[in-house]
Amino acid sequence: MNTEILILSGARTPFAAWSYGATGLGTPGGALKEFDPQDLGAAALKGALAKASLSPKDLGFVAFGNMYPVGPHGCYGARYVSHRAGCPPETTGTAVSLACGTGLLAVTTAAEAVARGDAAISAAVGADTPSRLRRDIFVPSFTDISCGKHIAKTAEERSADAKLTREAMDIWALRSHRRAFAAAKLRAEEIVPVGAAVDDDAIFADASPERFATAKLLFSDGTTVMTHSNVHGIVDGGAALILTSPKAAKGRALGRLVSSALVGVPPERMAYAAVPAVRQALERARWRVADVDLWEINETFAAQVLLDRAELGIDPERINPNGGAIALGHPFGATGVRLVHTLLLELRRRSKRRGVAAISVGGGLGVAVCVEAL
Repeated sequence: MNTEILILSGARTPFAAWSYGATGLGTPGGALKEFDPQDLGAAALKGALAKASLSPKDLGFVAFGNMYPVGPHGCYGARYVSHRAGCPPETTGTAVSLACGTGLLAVTTAAEAVARGDAAISAAVGADTPSRLRRDIFVPSFTDISCGKHIAKTAEERSADAKLTREAMDIWALRSHRRAFAAAKLRAEEIVPVGAAVDDDAIFADASPERFATAKLLFSDGTTVMTHSNVHGIVDGGAALILTSPKAAKGRALGRLVSSALVGVPPERMAYAAVPAVRQALERARWRVADVDLWEINETFAAQVLLDRAELGIDPERINPNGGAIALGHPFGATGVRLVHTLLLELRRRSKRRGVAAISVGGGLGVAVCVEAL
């Protein structure tokens, strides 16, 4: 970016398993089912403003990422988020949507508002609440009508080409849950309670190889290696980041946004879409893969993360060190915002500097951002 954009602070709600449970099977969830996306976005935004010692009156622009608008007034998402967070009527904003990449699009949209001079301080907010959607509408949305396939099936086909086994996917999924379970104290730095929910509740406290070995297959065509346990959990949740210029930051910031990229690939190659996005973002930042200290790659599917890792040549220990969406869940519009915040906090804890957040998006899109911790 030509204008330097700083990230002051961030916050998110707990990520709570949707009404059908994190995997759509077994014990129902729904700890946040009474809240709509604007409620969760506003809760995260208020938390992020408080962490930056800012008033809602200081905020000039809100980019609200929401994949699934809820109810007859969902189209006014950005406006209602700012109202419910206590912002004055003069605070402007817009809603954005890029399927699973919506949160990262919200980050770049909020950054552009500052770069254009539309606002001295902006917010990237994302939220989705699948608990409040009709299941007969929500579930079919995962089938890509461009290629006629479920997006998970496109990842599975790519996995077969790469000879990626179910065992490898389950090992990654087990890693995600175990690392997330161990990182409860670190997550507390991100989370603001909402209602009775105080922490993420889709993490398997009893994660074990045996549990993953007996998980239900995602497809029933006899060739599947993907299960309900080695793909992302479905959760309700919201997240927010506060962005500004160096002048308005007054010497305080978590990090800076260095570059971003949005690319397209054939829909049936969706599982590889993050790879060219990462390469383009790295080129714009003038970084190499080896220069990146930590990665937050969305765990849409264990298969997709493993494919990305192999294609880019990333040390797995640098990827999602505190678990990812397989354990925490993937509240669509909020995920990209969370990835950036989680990344900056972990870079700071480790006294490291460079990080990349990336998401493969249904339809064959990839989005990535490069950030530096300060």
